[in-house]
Amino acid sequence: MNKLKILIFLLHFIFNVAEAQTNYEFYGIIKLNGNDKSVITYRLVFGENKGIINGYSITDLDGANETKNIIKGTYNKKTKVFEFKENEILYTKSKFSESAFCFVNFSGKVKLVQNTSKLEGDFKGLFKNKTKCIDGTLQLIGSNKIYNLVTKVNKKIQKSKKIDESSKQKYNTVKMLDSLKINKLSKNQNLNVFWESSTAKIEIWDNGQEDGDRINLFHNGKLILSDYLVSNTKKVLTIKLGSANDVFKIVALNEGKIKPNTAKLEFIDKERSFELLATLNKEEEASITIIKKEP
Repeated sequence: MNKLKILIFLLHFIFNVAEAQTNYEFYGIIKLNGNDKSVITYRLVFGENKGIINGYSITDLDGANETKNIIKGTYNKKTKVFEFKENEILYTKSKFSESAFCFVNFSGKVKLVQNTSKLEGDFKGLFKNKTKCIDGTLQLIGSNKIYNLVTKVNKKIQKSKKIDESSKQKYNTVKMLDSLKINKLSKNQNLNVFWESSTAKIEIWDNGQEDGDRINLFHNGKLILSDYLVSNTKKVLTIKLGSANDVFKIVALNEGKIKPNTAKLEFIDKERSFELLATLNKEEEASITIIKKEP
């Protein structure tokens, strides 16, 4: 009976949490002011629970400077005032130091409708020490609207008799949009991950069709996984980290039956995890650098 009561309580709790939180996802761009005039792709994902906002942003999707930040904020349903701040880097492919990053601080009136809203307005850019950097504007659209648009475009492409089959597969707009959700690591790229704990749990697997891909994995120059055949079964490693930054290098030994060589990796740090897909040709390499967070 006690177990039954506990189960009922847990189900009730989970149901209430699920009911209370509303999840949102937006895609779009940020435009920088001043002489730069840069336009940068942007993805915003968050949950709203009783006016409290928690989530993350990704800047420069699938680009050389792709960066994922934690966001926190508030939403007032009566006044429609929506505020959020980027306040912590989770990972970045950029070579800039953490102190050089300009964080988005947004405040504006937005009518949040689940995944169909437009989110537009000016933002202030602030460095980590709260000094001013570059301001700009956000132009985002809810993911449902985006998917509806790209689905319509894709249907026209797939029905067209003027486009050959290989091009139809290559320019499948739905797959292209889905691919932006995957953190990909390509030839000579390095992903900087900001870390809290003294160990790293690493899981490696093939999340698609097993095709004979083999890799080497190095930790600070030392080979820790040799000629490993990547399979659907996860390989789990627990590595003790050094006092300085730790570098993990993955090297593709072949290309299997289906090019390129692909391996899914998940780096786990306490309650946080960082998932990525290494896509490499034979003898190409990429790296992940774990940077200890400042106390």
